[in-house]
Amino acid sequence: MALTLTQLRQTLGDMDAPELREVLVALYRASADNKRQLAALLEGDHSGLLDRLETELEKAFRTSGRLPTMKVGGAKKALSAYLKVAAPADALDAELRYVEAGVLCLHAYGDWPENNYASMEGVFESALKRAATLDHKDIPFKRLERLVSNAGAFGYGFSDQIAYLYDEFLEKLEEPED
Repeated sequence: MALTLTQLRQTLGDMDAPELREVLVALYRASADNKRQLAALLEGDHSGLLDRLETELEKAFRTSGRLPTMKVGGAKKALSAYLKVAAPADALDAELRYVEAGVLCLHAYGDWPENNYASMEGVFESALKRAATLDHKDIPFKRLERLVSNAGAFGYGFSDQIAYLYDEFLEKLEEPED
């Protein structure tokens, strides 16, 4: 049976410092993903996670050289890991890169599986929610508008959904705060 977060917290709370160090060392040695995550959390070095995201975006969505895999699982996992440690503006930039890379791939290769559209819509919606938390002057409106424009004319209602999400975002920004 998997350990719940509550159980994990209790177990870690009962450990002394040397035991905790051993657990962290074991996790560090277990995988490259763990190494990147620990470096980001403990040293504030997000470069490994960002590099991993770029690699996964290139693999999934590349528009030159070999054909892209169009499998977004690795890119979503890398994005999720980066979002856990990134500052809000950096996280927004990463989410927009994900959607922009997907749109460029669509322009280069045409249609793809419906779940990829849903993935990009979800990331775009998350990016807009994050953008709404930023100061108005820090929101990249031109970049967002360019992305919405570039996302036009694709299948499964993708273009309409991206435009709808952006219009809804703009309306919420115009609402007076209580």
